[in-house]
Order: sequence, then C-alpha cells, then structure tokens
Amino acid sequence: MALKTLKNPQDELINSIEGIHLVDAGAGTGKTYSIVKRYEKIVSSSVKPEDILLITFTKNAADQMKEKVISKLSSEISVTKLLEAPIMTFHAFCSRILKKSGSDAPSYLGISEYLSPDFNLIENPSVESEVFRKFYLNFSNANREKFGDLFYILDDHDLILTIIKKLCSLGVFPHAEGWSEDDLNTLKGNYDEFCEKFDKQNVTVIGKSGKPVNNKLHKKFCSAVKDKLYTDYDKEIIFSEKSIDPGIREELFIDEGQEEYIEFIRVVYLSYIEYLLRRNMINFDFIVMFAYISLMNKPSVRNNNRFDYIMIDEFQDTDEIQFRLIMLICNKMSGTANLCVVGDWKQSIYGFRNSKIENITSFAENLKYFKDELNKDTERVDYDVKKFKKIIFENNYRSSGSILNFSKFTLRIPATMDEEVDTENIDTNFKDALKPQRELQDLSEIKFYKAADRKDEYRLILSKISELVNEKDKYRIREFDGRTGEVTDERPVRYSDICILSRTKKFCLELYREGKKSGIPVNYKGGLELFASEQGILTLAWLKLLINDKDIFGWLPVLEKEGYTFNEIKHLRNKILEANPGEKNLSFMPEDLDKFLKRIRKYRSNILFAVDEILSRYKYNDDTGNKIITVIKKRIESELISLNELVQIIDSSIDMEYDIELGNTTDAVLTQTIHSSKGLEYPVVILANINSRVFPGFKSDKGTLTFNTIAGLRGKKFFGKKNGIYFKFNNWKTDLVNATVKKTDYDEDRRLLYVAVTRTKQYLYMTSGNPSALFSNLALESGKDIIEDFSYEIISLKEEKSVETPNIKLEQKINKSRKFISPHSLMYESEEHKNTNYNSDTENSFTVSAKNRYAFGLKIHIAAHRIANGITVEKDTPETERISKFISGLNADELKSEVDFLMPDIESGNIIRGTIDLIAFYKDRIEIFDYKTDKNKNNLEKYKMQLSVYKKALKEICKDKKLIAKIFFVSLDEIEEVA
Repeated sequence: MALKTLKNPQDELINSIEGIHLVDAGAGTGKTYSIVKRYEKIVSSSVKPEDILLITFTKNAADQMKEKVISKLSSEISVTKLLEAPIMTFHAFCSRILKKSGSDAPSYLGISEYLSPDFNLIENPSVESEVFRKFYLNFSNANREKFGDLFYILDDHDLILTIIKKLCSLGVFPHAEGWSEDDLNTLKGNYDEFCEKFDKQNVTVIGKSGKPVNNKLHKKFCSAVKDKLYTDYDKEIIFSEKSIDPGIREELFIDEGQEEYIEFIRVVYLSYIEYLLRRNMINFDFIVMFAYISLMNKPSVRNNNRFDYIMIDEFQDTDEIQFRLIMLICNKMSGTANLCVVGDWKQSIYGFRNSKIENITSFAENLKYFKDELNKDTERVDYDVKKFKKIIFENNYRSSGSILNFSKFTLRIPATMDEEVDTENIDTNFKDALKPQRELQDLSEIKFYKAADRKDEYRLILSKISELVNEKDKYRIREFDGRTGEVTDERPVRYSDICILSRTKKFCLELYREGKKSGIPVNYKGGLELFASEQGILTLAWLKLLINDKDIFGWLPVLEKEGYTFNEIKHLRNKILEANPGEKNLSFMPEDLDKFLKRIRKYRSNILFAVDEILSRYKYNDDTGNKIITVIKKRIESELISLNELVQIIDSSIDMEYDIELGNTTDAVLTQTIHSSKGLEYPVVILANINSRVFPGFKSDKGTLTFNTIAGLRGKKFFGKKNGIYFKFNNWKTDLVNATVKKTDYDEDRRLLYVAVTRTKQYLYMTSGNPSALFSNLALESGKDIIEDFSYEIISLKEEKSVETPNIKLEQKINKSRKFISPHSLMYESEEHKNTNYNSDTENSFTVSAKNRYAFGLKIHIAAHRIANGITVEKDTPETERISKFISGLNADELKSEVDFLMPDIESGNIIRGTIDLIAFYKDRIEIFDYKTDKNKNNLEKYKMQLSVYKKALKEICKDKKLIAKIFFVSLDEIEEVA
C-alpha cells in the first residue's frame, strides 16, 4: 500500500498560481504531474492556453507534457487550441520569436546579413563541429596576415567553438565596431575576485611540527609551472618561503598579450555568425542570442511575446542568458510576475554545456541583479522581484527508503584523498532525505563489488545479471498503480528491469560486446564514433579507393580485414608505391578485391549504392551499417558535394559522435551513460566503472586558450625568443592566474553520482575494477562492505525475443524501383542512360563553370526568397535589382516562396519531388513562377515541361482557381507564359 504523509507540497504548488515560485523538486517527486495539474488549475481560472508558456529542455519532454495536457483538458478546450498552445522547448520558443520578428536581429551586432525566417537549424554537435572546422580553415587563410602566429597556437577549432558558446551563454556578443564596455571587462577578467581567491589560499599554514608548511597557493603554483618552458619567468620574485609574495598579484593579472586574444575572439566569433547567416544556418546558441537581442532592443517584440503565466521545467539546466530572456517575457500581473521555475540543484550535471547551478541556488540574488542589468538604459522589467515563494517537494514516488537515505551520502563524500567538501552548504540546502511513498523496503538492496581489473568487472556485472534474473525467489520486482499507489504486481526480475550506468560510453559499448559474447542480452543507447568503428573504417577505405585505386591508406584496412599478414600487406604496399602513375589496373592486387572495386566503381555517381555494396560485402547490415547509410544520405541531401568532398568530411570527422541504438532485443539489459539516464528510472541499477581517473573524471588543461569569468580570456602559449631561438613558449602569467582561480572541487561529479543512484527503484549495485576515491569513500561513509569474492555462473539466454533490425537496403535496379525524382530529371530523361567513363584518378563531378553557374543561380534564388519574405537584400547585381522590382510589382494578396511538393506519377509509379520558386495568390487566380538565370532561351521547351509538372501538382490542391505558370528569365528580364 502507499505510504501517507500529512502534508503534500505538490498540492501547495498546484493551488498557488499567482506570483513568483521556486520549486525544489528532487528526483522522483512527481514534478511532471504537478506541472500538468497546475496548468489545469490556471486554465480553470479562465486563462486561455495561449497566455500560458510552458518550457522544458527536450523535445520528448515537451511532447509528453503537451500530450498530458491534451488528455486532461480536451473535454473543455478544443484539441486544435491545445495543440497550438505554447508548450515547447526553450529553443523552439526562441525560434518562434525569430521566425516572426527576428530578421533584422543581426543588424544589432553590426552585421549586414539578415536572418531568414526559414533558417536551417544545426541540431547535431558533431555536424556543427564539422561546419566550424570548414569555416575556421577558411577564416585562418583569410586572416593569417592579421593574426600571424596566433593560428599556429590556436589550431584546435573545437576549443575556439567551445569558448564562443561559453561567451554566448553569458550574453557576451561580438559587434562589428568592437566589444561593448561590459563585455570587454568580462573578457579581461575580475581583478577583485582574483585577489580575493589569491589571498584566501595564500594564508600561512602551520604543520604538525608547529612550523609553517607550503600553503595551498604555493602547492598550486609549484604544480602549474612544472615541466613548462618560459621566457621571462623569475621564480625568485614569486615564491617566498612557504607562500607566494602578495606583491606579485597585479603583475600576474595584467598580461599585455591578452588584448590580441580578445580581438581575435571578437573577429572569429563575428565571422562565424556571418558565415552561418550566409548559408541560412543557425545553431542552438545563436537562436537564443538573436531572440534575446530582439527582445532587448525592440519593445514591440517584448510586448508580442509576453505571457501572463510562465512555467519553466528543469531550471537547473538553464544558463545566464536564458534566465535573463525569461525575465523579459513575463507580464506584470498585480505588481509582480506569475513565474514558476521547477528544478533540482542536486541534478545540475551540465556545467560543460554552460548551465549555471546558481540560477537555482542564488535565485533571489539573480532576480534582483538581472533586473538591474536589463533595466540599465531603459525599463524592460517593470514588475517587482523582491518576493517569491520557495516550495520543496519532499515526497518520493520512485525509490525505497534505503536508496533515498543512501543518496544523501553521494553529495558529501570527498572525490580525492585531500579534498575538503563543503558539507555545511549541502546540509543547509538538503537537510533531510526525500520521504518514500512506495513500500519497497523489504525488496531493496545496496551492495559494493570490487573486481580484479577492468575485464573482470565485465564478468562480474554479467554474473550479477545472471543471478538477478535466475534467483527468482530472492529478487522480486514490485509494481504500483501510478494513481492510487496500491501494489498491482510482484514478479521476478526481467533483463529489461536492469540498467547498467557508466560515466563513459566506452565502458557501455565494451559491456554491450561482452554481453553478446556471453549470451546475455544487452542493448546500448547513446553516442558512437561511427566512422571510427570497423564498419566506418572499411566504408571510408573503399570510398578512398573509388577516388584513387593507388591510395595506400585505402588498401591497408581492406587488406587487414581480408586476413593478409603483415609481410603480405607490406609487399603489396611496396608494389603500389612502385606502380607506374599512369598504370590503370593494379594487376598484382588480389583478384577478388580488384573485381569488387570494379563492381562498386559503376556506382561512383551514386555514392549511397556504393556504400550499400561495401557494407553488404562484410554483412554489416546491422544498426551501425544502417546508421552509416543514414548519415551519408543526410549529408548528400543537405548540400551539393562530390565524392572527394564526402571522403574529406568523413576523414576529418572520425571522432564525431552520432546517436545510435545497438541491439533490439525486447527483454534485454540496457546500458547507457549517466547523463543519458537523467529523468529515467529502473527497478535495478548497476552503477559500474567507478574507477580511478574515470569517476571522478580526470581534468586536464590541454587547451591553448582559456576563459572563465575571473581570469578572463587568456592565451596559454605564445611565440617568442630565448637565447636567439624562436619558439612556442608557455605563458607563466596565464598558468599562475588559472591555478589561482581553478576550481578544485568535484561537486558536479558528486551530483552526477547522485543522479545515477536516484534512478534506482529497488536494487542498487556499485562495481569497480580499480576503485576511485568516490567508490571507497561512499562505501565507507554509508557503512557498506566491499565484496571482493562474488561469483555466479553466467547463464546464457537460450532463446532471445528479438526485434529484427530493419535493413536499409537500397534497390540497385534503379529503373524498376519506386523512387523520388525531380522535374529536372524529366527534362533530361533521354540523356540519363548515356555511358559514363569512370576514371579512378578524376572526379565525376561538376565542371568549374557548371559549379559557378550553380552558385550564381543559388545566390539569385536566395535573394528572391528573402525579398518575397519582406527582407531587404543588397542589390549587387542587375539580376537582384530586376527580381526585386519584379516581385514588388506583382501586387498579390499573398506570396509563398520556395514551396516544396510531392506528387505521385501514375505512369512510372515514382514520386515527383520539387520546389516551386514563387506562388502568387490573387482573388481570381494563382500564378506560379520559376526563375532562370540563363543568358538565352535555348532550354525554353525543357523548362516548359518542368513548369507543366509544377502546374499539375498545384492543380491537385487548388482545383477551384485558375492557374497560370510563368518562367522569369532574370538575366534577360523577360517572362514566358506556359500554356
């Protein structure tokens, strides 16, 4: 039966709908239920759904929240209205602002490019890394004279992108004219805070002998300068006996080289924004930035996007700029704002994504500070922020009492031998363990297991899994009715009840493979370095051979996979090197491999079919193989690239991660990273890999550029001369300033541990092969023994209930397959089957002139699209001038630009897919236009065929209106009507 408590804070929140609320909602305390019920309560008080903004941080969470709201309120409010209600992710909300009124947002940064309302969002971090890599390469070439040696130091493009994102999260934005005064001060650092930290760590420390010993700062400085190469470093003026000379503070902090780095970041930051805008792309960070800029600078945008009621879920995951933005969209209601933020500081684990735990822990202070900042030059926040109500959810509907009591220890234990944890602060904010509302104490267990080494840890985990599912009387799962809390079932443990969590994905993937070997069903869900896998390496190798069959780096992995010995591979390698450059065929290559290369060469102009053949050769028709096809397909469809360019992209992005699910067994153990498990729950959790230098993670400072709000932006290296030698030296000032301000606590690691533990309902097991201090201290603090002699037979599952992996098999007989075709292909149908001469040493791609024509046509189409959407463009060519005049002279009731369509072709059975350049709607007719940049009308008849397809497609939709199709030859300034 359900456990009862006298007071339920959930009811307090549900019934308190006016004013500002901060809700501390711990793990498993039913915050989603409370948010939905509160939403119902607000609606029942005659508030329209469109006046309530509900924000969460993942699309899945937003969709689930909306579904719950619809199921609760659909009897009172139309489903259409509820579907349109603003229940969305933070980025979706910002996107909505920009699509309506953000086109001129870049102008506030001094950027002439406009933000198109149909921008393409870069959602995958790996894809953005590749986009930025290409940008940074071009940027380096264009600015090498200006920044000289900096590019030899700052060669890590991912580091530069990370710093840009960090600055963006703080509201530090670049401007064409230079940094604002406030932003410049942020980049220079905070000298007062630096001095405070310096002095705090530089106090005299008396050792056990009664004599002074090296203090904390002295130790930090000694460690920071170890094995470094400096030019003007003088130890004598820094170190004094057992401490640091206080007189060195100012000299340390002021670094003449800092100014160059600050200017460099401004230019690269601004250039990257312009680069994305020119390509109609935007990332998540810049969506928030431009929405914030629009709200700050345009009162009309603020007024049009304000809400009477706002609720923010997972508030611990917000950053500084998001908090500020939220304050800008609150309506003043009875003198204050109706703002409710819900989160749990104990689950703040995304510091690496720039989330700020202080948004919750210093909520009151931030409200006041941000209001002052936002109102610095004009009033933007007009409501009172002095009063707010804090509600603490203390009832847990997930875990047993022993799990909840145990979870408190995770936040108190030292992560290293000498770390001092601020337990006073933890006890203040987390006085008592959450109260269990499910009767599970008789079916709950917490144990620590130590393995001999890493490999033995896999064995130990698989043995424990076998024990859990085969000892059916010892381990039982109890299920409850979610509404009443009453017990509905009690049963043995299934594989699917078990989740194995690790801090790193590498451990999860290795465990997945060990499970397959041992016959234990394990599924993996998370990131995978796709092209570093065997499937990816071989795919890349064969694609390289398609370009050049003498590519040694293409042959090496292929020959190794075929089982050739080292000496045989070495012999073939030498043969390739000795081959005549003009030799077409490598007759000395194994016949089977030579035949296969010739076979896939005929697909050189259709890369996907070649990839499918490569994967099929090795029977890689699995999850990884399918993902490779999907990724390459998306890349080909997103931009016009040749085989050469595709190979370069894959080669330079070997380390990119892609989300994937490995294993499709219905009843299987799930293994995933702790970060991936946030928000989920499992009856049984095995928290594995709590090993030294893994958990807590080993923190290294490899980057050559650093930024934090105290030290500011600083370079760790520079080119200089010493003893006549020009060399790359370390910057001792940066090293020592960073050593002073560097955090030495492991609070986020402890919170990550807390998140892992609180995923558990009943059974929790901790494992390690090389115990870290977290593992040992947690066992010690909680009074648990560490078991080192666990043994149980690994019992293979005889019959798995598997869901067969759907094979993405591409039909090779293209002319007989049902496929998507474009109107352009119909124009050239007669030429489609001409023989193509495939040459392994040249690209079968566009000629330079064709590429130029394509680029010019694309430029005109983009300009036309922007003009049709009311965006002013630079009229830098006669064609842009003409198209602007043409569109403005249409005087249509409505214009729709770049309209995509799909239409079945009855005769061929294919799907025709196309894009209509412009549709003009009038009361009595509809006119469709296609732009052509040809210098003559030689292709007029083919274009008419294309337009007739567009006309036919639109006729299916708009049957009641007259349709007119026209071709606008922009370069000729002439219009041809299509009958």
